[in-house]
Amino acid sequence: MYDFYFGTKEDIKKDEQKFLIAVKRMMPRWVNSLPDSEFLALANIMDERGKSLQANQKLVIVETGAGASSLVCAFYALKYDGLAFSWDYNGEKGSLIRTVCTETMCNYFRKHIDNHWKLVAHDSLSPYLGLPILKELVDHVDVFFHDSEHVWNTVLGELEAVDPMLVDGSIVALDDANQDFLHTNLAYINTFRKKLGLAAVPWPEENKSEPFYVGTEKFLKSNWEKVEYLPDLYKEKYLTDPYFSYYNAEFEVKANLGTERTEKLEHRFDSWRVTGRRK
Repeated sequence: MYDFYFGTKEDIKKDEQKFLIAVKRMMPRWVNSLPDSEFLALANIMDERGKSLQANQKLVIVETGAGASSLVCAFYALKYDGLAFSWDYNGEKGSLIRTVCTETMCNYFRKHIDNHWKLVAHDSLSPYLGLPILKELVDHVDVFFHDSEHVWNTVLGELEAVDPMLVDGSIVALDDANQDFLHTNLAYINTFRKKLGLAAVPWPEENKSEPFYVGTEKFLKSNWEKVEYLPDLYKEKYLTDPYFSYYNAEFEVKANLGTERTEKLEHRFDSWRVTGRRK
């Protein structure tokens, strides 16, 4: 179903990101909610990190929340003979992503997806099968991407779990970094309450945090001597991203409900590089 002909291996190698976007756009909507500009910003981050590693170093990528971003994780794990791990409760997502990868990029690299990308269908914060098990699987993490439950308590819990695995040059990135729910994503809840014909739950002030991009930078600076805020392709391209125009009707409704934040939209995606762990 996904094994379209994208040109010769040499053609694809000349413009790998064009190939990645073509694969992404074949994905069904329920597993493809990432703007193209954010997708490519992630690709740039992972490719840059992969290129910076020495021959004896393995690229390790971790994400929470599987979807279109998993294609990027898998692609660069395949390219640099590394490992990518995705945490998501939805095992059906994992099956679809594995199929897409097998019929597209695995044909390109002539490698088996199971050797380079793994879905963990469980809670990212579980002490037994969440991010804490990374120390049993790998000795470091090069890129971490948060895209699971968008509440600060979850973001912070994931950062605390992953931070001990980061090394000099590791990159931390967030989707929906402009959100500011503390413990409950009421926008998501109220969307479903509307579908059920129920009244919306009021938004208590105590459920408000700093925007995630502010809190994340503070957290990283508390543990690292140098935290470099990275420029990215998303900020260059999001205003003309076809995602926002193609899904305009849905986006407007989601913005009204608060599941999308039109204010500070440039901070929907943010990333940082860390160096020099504090003692």
